[in-house]
Amino acid sequence: MVRGALVLLAAASAATTVNGLFSVNDDILAFPQYEIQFPPEPIPASEASALLAQAPTSSASPDSTTPDDAATSSESYEALWLNNRQYLCSVPVVQAPPALNATEKELSRAAEEKELARATTRGWELLSGLEGECLYFVSGWWSYSYCHNREVRQFHQKAPTAGNNAQWPPAEDPMTPSYVLGMVTPEQREREKGKGAGTELQATGELRFLVQKLGGGTTCDLTRKERKIEIQFHCSTKGTHDRIGWIKEISICCYLMVVYTPRLCDDVAFLPPREDRANAVQCREIMDPETLAEYYEQKAELERTEALELLQAALGLTAGGAEAEEGQSKVEKKKGKKKKSAVAGEEKKKKAVGEEEKLVLGKDGEGAEEHWHDEL
Repeated sequence: MVRGALVLLAAASAATTVNGLFSVNDDILAFPQYEIQFPPEPIPASEASALLAQAPTSSASPDSTTPDDAATSSESYEALWLNNRQYLCSVPVVQAPPALNATEKELSRAAEEKELARATTRGWELLSGLEGECLYFVSGWWSYSYCHNREVRQFHQKAPTAGNNAQWPPAEDPMTPSYVLGMVTPEQREREKGKGAGTELQATGELRFLVQKLGGGTTCDLTRKERKIEIQFHCSTKGTHDRIGWIKEISICCYLMVVYTPRLCDDVAFLPPREDRANAVQCREIMDPETLAEYYEQKAELERTEALELLQAALGLTAGGAEAEEGQSKVEKKKGKKKKSAVAGEEKKKKAVGEEEKLVLGKDGEGAEEHWHDEL
């Protein structure tokens, strides 16, 4: 099934135009351009043949489709065989956005720069609720603390005590060395008040996030330079708390930290891109008249069964109740048969006892008469 779907997508891409420019930052696995769907409703073979004959297919050469046809057709059609069944797939034709002229490009660039400046200021305002708070992250031997707009530290936490195995936040062990990965001096905070020291807005594909770059960290033993760190603030729609997602040393004594926060989600500029960008390719099974009539007959029978079950459920006569009543009736019939059999057996037994009594009495009478004659 997967192989057939991939073949179809490869063929469809030759006749359709992707909406938007290509970017290496786009994750085509997370946001596929096409999604194959299989609706349950089939299509008659005659209708499928007519659609395949009158519409340009994806296997046709590009020169065979005129601009007028491309403009008027909202979808093309392709026949697909899958598990010995034939399907008619409708592939949507995605039109490319119209090209911008020089004036429109300039206006678009100016509007984008204005929006970025607004989003940067607004994003830092949304993060102001973190003022005076610290976030923590533990990764193996090292623990990290981020105190908003102040500093980022790397330290080793104290060993847990007997009565406190899960200490949070982690306390710094004063017996081991710790390092400042980046800091904001009081002068910088005063100078950049309301904006954030070293902050800017960056984008990866359609994802925008706020970045703060800090220096002034502890001197690195290898480079003899101050440690520095880049902090990325991303909108998080899957939680209600601020948290450090991860931290990594991307080069010697240079670090990258990602903070997920729902605060930025209050501005549309930081919302993650929509995930429903896939264009639906609908594939309906092609059926001849006989198979189609059988399909609708089975469908009607199934609908009648479901309607009957709903009616029984509404009246309290569920299938289980009917089976229970039927079982109870069978038990009662079985009991009745046993009772009749017992009565018949009792009568038969009484009859046999009566015959035996007669036989005994007969013998006793005969013996008594003989004995009377002997006495005479």
